[in-house]
Amino acid sequence: MNKEDPEFYNNKDLILDEIWNLLSKGVTDRNEDFRLPVVVLNSKQGPDARIVVLRGAFQDRNILRFHTDIRSDKIKFIKNNNQIYFLFYNKERKIQVRAAGIANIHYKDDLTKEVWERTQVISRKCYLATNAPGTKSEDPTSGIPEQYVGKNVPKEESESGYENFSIIESKIDSFEWLYLASKGHRRAKIELSDNDSKAHWVTP
Repeated sequence: MNKEDPEFYNNKDLILDEIWNLLSKGVTDRNEDFRLPVVVLNSKQGPDARIVVLRGAFQDRNILRFHTDIRSDKIKFIKNNNQIYFLFYNKERKIQVRAAGIANIHYKDDLTKEVWERTQVISRKCYLATNAPGTKSEDPTSGIPEQYVGKNVPKEESESGYENFSIIESKIDSFEWLYLASKGHRRAKIELSDNDSKAHWVTP
């Protein structure tokens, strides 16, 4: 192995830790590319994709987490078909990760209460929108009530946003990893279970 090659270049057993390292950084580091994955859901018309903010990555449970408005189309799609897919790409490290799993909606339960208490007011503000995300409007709008537009919301007044707050936790059952290198790409698929993981090389 060339000394400039990363250790995982020819060692598939190191790939899973590298994936979770990037996912964990995505949760805490605003500059990490993995912070903003593309999420693909299944609508009745076909695949439906959007970018979300990664809010949790739990290797011990193979869980990825993001937040959303309970009134959003994402909730409707998940209730109809809870298969979910994530696409991550780190430009600097030239690593792409695709994750597949099953989504679970949390709403007004112990988890949402705990997370809501820790959520900053600036993040709570978007859950104060009067109309559901995607509602048609004659004029440009943020959806935020007029009295809060361009202003800080007092914490006690932000509490009403909890009514619209939900958490999506996705149990990941597989990762597909791609590393781009001029000397030759590397690709692997990792199957996950609660107690084990199995990795095998795939032709890029």
